[in-house]
Amino acid sequence: MRPRITLAVLGYNQSPFIDDAVRSALGQVCEPVEVLLSDDASTDTTYARMQALAAIYCGPHQAVVRRNERNLGIGEHYNAVLRAARGELIVTMAGDDISLPQRVDLTARAWDASAGQLDLIACDLIDMSHDGVDLGLLRVDDLAQWRSLDNWVRRRPYVVGAGHSFSRRLFERFGPLAPEVGYEDQINMLRALCGGGAVTLHTPLVRYRRGGVSGGMRNASGKEYVAWARRRNSTHLAGHEQWLADAKLAGCYELVRAATRSEYERELFVRDLLAATDLSDRFRAVRDARGVNLGWRLRKLLYWRWPGLAARIRYLQARSKHLRHRH
Repeated sequence: MRPRITLAVLGYNQSPFIDDAVRSALGQVCEPVEVLLSDDASTDTTYARMQALAAIYCGPHQAVVRRNERNLGIGEHYNAVLRAARGELIVTMAGDDISLPQRVDLTARAWDASAGQLDLIACDLIDMSHDGVDLGLLRVDDLAQWRSLDNWVRRRPYVVGAGHSFSRRLFERFGPLAPEVGYEDQINMLRALCGGGAVTLHTPLVRYRRGGVSGGMRNASGKEYVAWARRRNSTHLAGHEQWLADAKLAGCYELVRAATRSEYERELFVRDLLAATDLSDRFRAVRDARGVNLGWRLRKLLYWRWPGLAARIRYLQARSKHLRHRH
């Protein structure tokens, strides 16, 4: 029988953590679901461990293992998973996180309570250190308060994609993510507001392992920070362009364009600043970006003059934001 729910585990070079992630997926206490284990062409043993755990599983769920022939990156990996998934509700998790046993069941109950109308269901998370120690509750915003795009224009919600589930029709309506997209959570949030809406389950259902900026920038060198900034800028530009493409499809292009214009112009300025080959080129980029606040432009100029200091500032900013949402 075709399952109505897919729990997808997206893995890439996460062999130290993948066993716990897969076991948490296969250990869901809920109706039979498809557990789709997807590897993005890892160079470690992530895929082999997925295969081994699926081979010995004998529970009620349908364990399916797949692998990309080459590394696709986050956006294209999501697209590949959504093409392979058979469920109408897609629950996602990373290969280094852990889903609590009741996650799928409570998510399905919320979806059923809406008669299948919701397009995005989020949940709170347990903040977990890199080595697996629980640090506290990580609360995301109550998405039910975002009833329309007007709410989104006034303030974008704090969301964490690690706790997201969404309907298949969201993907079918708007199509695949652009290949350069690296953050799907805010994109799916906008898409959901143009469709059936979103809610948050204020129950922690995922143990969310720390990584990214909050951990990775702590001792980063200037060279590492610049490389990270280039990747971040590229994915942010792709995210803005995806917003605009989705808004055009949904008939709200002008509203979304006006709401995101200043951020988009900042990212374009950062792109030009990073592309500069010498100080005169950087000053030229600062001069030409007249739509961006001058103080902000000058601060970014200093960041690229002393990128090691910028890395430390970025780490402290990310850590502060993380702690504000932790209880």
